[in-house]
Amino acid sequence: MKYKKLCEIANIQSGLVLSRKEAKNDSIQAAEYRNFTLRSVNADGSINMQLLDRYLASEKIEAQFITREDDIIIRLFTPFSPVLITETLTGFVVPSQFAIIRLHKCELLPSFLCCYLAHRNILEVVAIRESGQTSGGIKISALSELNIPLPTTKRQKAIAAYSKMNAERKRLHIELIQQYDLKMDAVINSIIGGK
Repeated sequence: MKYKKLCEIANIQSGLVLSRKEAKNDSIQAAEYRNFTLRSVNADGSINMQLLDRYLASEKIEAQFITREDDIIIRLFTPFSPVLITETLTGFVVPSQFAIIRLHKCELLPSFLCCYLAHRNILEVVAIRESGQTSGGIKISALSELNIPLPTTKRQKAIAAYSKMNAERKRLHIELIQQYDLKMDAVINSIIGGK
């Protein structure tokens, strides 16, 4: 199989240092955004929209730090959790604790790349190689040198579709377990006279 370094097929950069552009004292001229936080990105690569922060910038933020569809953002600290930016996740500020990956027009699908980066702890292996421990972070330079496989577009689509289906299955299992827990609590409360 053919491989290319990530830097050959994508632009990779870290997010914005928020304090550099932060508006002082709720300025009237401030530009309002929402930004990702470490808490808003779940370990499974999903986003908790309630945990996005409100961010007031002293000026308009450069487009390179604003999410667009098909970007991939990665926490630079564990858990590394790559996130594929969909239409509903566009327009948010990416802070410096994240890497932003924007594919060039090439034969690689963003959904496949996100799936590949999430597979088999690839990012944890990069972190161990860089710092000797999984609790360390990933550097942009290490991400840039990562070898990415280039299967056929058909195979990429199949892998991405299976990955999406698997994530949905896991979400439904968790939801089902939570429902059983609620039912169990109700049964126990009815037996022992709880509230």
